[in-house]
Amino acid sequence: MRITIDKLAKAYGFLWALKDLSLDLAPGECVALLGANGAGKTTLLKLLAGLITPTTGAIRLDGVHFSRSMPQLRARIGFLAPADHIYENLSARENLHFFTRLYNRNAASPDLDAALEQVGLEQRGDELVANLSSGMKCRLSIAKWLLLEPELLLVDEPYGVLDGSGIDTLESFLRRQCARGSIVIMASHHVSRVLNLCDRAVILSHGRLTFDESKQQPWPTFDKAFGEFLPSSSR
Repeated sequence: MRITIDKLAKAYGFLWALKDLSLDLAPGECVALLGANGAGKTTLLKLLAGLITPTTGAIRLDGVHFSRSMPQLRARIGFLAPADHIYENLSARENLHFFTRLYNRNAASPDLDAALEQVGLEQRGDELVANLSSGMKCRLSIAKWLLLEPELLLVDEPYGVLDGSGIDTLESFLRRQCARGSIVIMASHHVSRVLNLCDRAVILSHGRLTFDESKQQPWPTFDKAFGEFLPSSSR
C-alpha cells in the first residue's frame, strides 16, 4: 500500500485540529508521529482509519480516494490503541475468532492458539476479557492485528499499559509488519523508544507539519525541532 495525504485539514467547529497536511508514505515505512498534546496526532490517525472525515483535502490509498464509506479499503487498515475495540463479555479466544470472521479470514483454532502464545496469553485464552488487566487487553489487541495483518497499522500511545515483556512483544510485531511491507504510523510521547523503532519521524505542532525526516539522514535537525515542539518532560 502507498498512501498520499494531500492538503488534509480537519476542523471541530471553529478549532482546526489539522491544517494543510501533505505526506507520502511508502510500503514498509515505520513512522514516528510526534508532537505535544493537542498537536493533531490522534486526529490524523482517526482520519487515516476512516473513523472521521476530513474537512478539506484528501487521503489516497494506492491512488484511490479514501473515505469512511469504503469498507473494502478500511479492511486493509488496523488501529491499535489501549482502548482498542475488543469485547469484554467474550473470552480472548472468542474475540480473535469473531474479528477474523468479521474480516473474512476464518482463522483455524491452531492459528488463534499461536497468536495467543505469541503475545503471552496462551494460559488466558478462555478467560473473559473483562477479567484481564489493561496490559493483557493491549496484548490481545496485538494478537488480533497479528492475525489480520493490515497493510496500514495505526498505533496510538500503547506503551503506558504494557510492561517490559509486552513492549518487547509489541515492537517485535511492528518490526515484522514493516518487514512484510505494511506501513506503521506510531503516535507516542515515549520519544526515545519510537525513534529507535522507526525509520522516519514526523512532528506536528498546532495541527501543522513542522518536521519530516528519515533516520538515514540521520535526523540532523531533530533535536532543534523536538526541543521547540515537544514538552521537556517527554525527552
